[in-house]
Amino acid sequence: MLTAIITIALAQTTTTEFAKMLDVDGDGIIHPMEAASALQFMLEESGAEGISILEIESILEERNLYEREEIQLFVDEFDTNDDGNLQTSEVPTEMGIKPETFDLNVDGVISIDEILEVNPFSDAFMIKMEVDSVFEDYDETESISIKTIFEEEPDFAEFLFGIDANKDKRIDRDELYVGLLEDMAPATFEIEGKNAMMSGTIGASTPFRVMELLLHHPEVKTIIMVDVPGSVDDVSNFQACQMVRLHGLNTHLQSDGIVSSGGTDFFQAGVERTCEKGARFGIHSWGGFGIEGDQIPKESDEHQMYLDFCDEMSIPQSFYWYTLKAAPTSGMHWMTESELYRFKLITSPILE
Repeated sequence: MLTAIITIALAQTTTTEFAKMLDVDGDGIIHPMEAASALQFMLEESGAEGISILEIESILEERNLYEREEIQLFVDEFDTNDDGNLQTSEVPTEMGIKPETFDLNVDGVISIDEILEVNPFSDAFMIKMEVDSVFEDYDETESISIKTIFEEEPDFAEFLFGIDANKDKRIDRDELYVGLLEDMAPATFEIEGKNAMMSGTIGASTPFRVMELLLHHPEVKTIIMVDVPGSVDDVSNFQACQMVRLHGLNTHLQSDGIVSSGGTDFFQAGVERTCEKGARFGIHSWGGFGIEGDQIPKESDEHQMYLDFCDEMSIPQSFYWYTLKAAPTSGMHWMTESELYRFKLITSPILE
């Protein structure tokens, strides 16, 4: 009886928070494989075989503590006057972040609670930051002439012409946000016989989408990557890659296929990795908050996750170091055929 009372009381206080944890992609719906993916990740972190109901509150506290510690590190990094607070004036402009985004009560000070309320861990926030960064680069506030962008970034300008809703040849913040949101739509799999056609951006939902693929379509042997422009979450990407490799799936790019950044990483998860002539593989340095990966000392722990991934996928670690030098975060290097062979990204000769 006592256990039942405790369980009921616990459920009343933690159900909503626990549900949010299981809703990995934050869309307000808990999909079966989404919950399984979240639980699996928690078990891997703890090393336990299962989760006791009475442990849920402790798990939630640990997650909240982790998020606060991560944000505290951010605050400490830029607290130049060492007063324990982050003034809006202390946030470097080169980070591409508008301090006003976090200063919700407009008092000139950014608190941890304010940062948590904005939710900097969400995909929507990352897209908003990208919008701010573009407008900062062109020193504009309301809209930018697409012609101006074409002079410096023709490929990006072509994308903007396509999302210019009112066809005024200018792009405003709302148009860019909606366009990027659609362009960065989560990765999905369309089944065609023994192939799964993959398109979209890799993120928090990708591991459970891979789990769904494995469970409901055991006939699939190869993931054909159609257009996977990258990832917004390296941890989720590597989780998904581990599942692909563990279950022996192959990866393939057709002649018009394109992957870049985290998409190129996902391609490496295939046991057999093949491509046709014309397929494009993009790489660049990872980065964030104004820091490029190649600016961090080689002996830093920041690199270890990526080096471990190379080892797991039997890709030489030299490939990781090459990506840091090949292009900055804002750019992209398209790999040559010789580079694909050199770094063992493909396991068979390129198909004509």
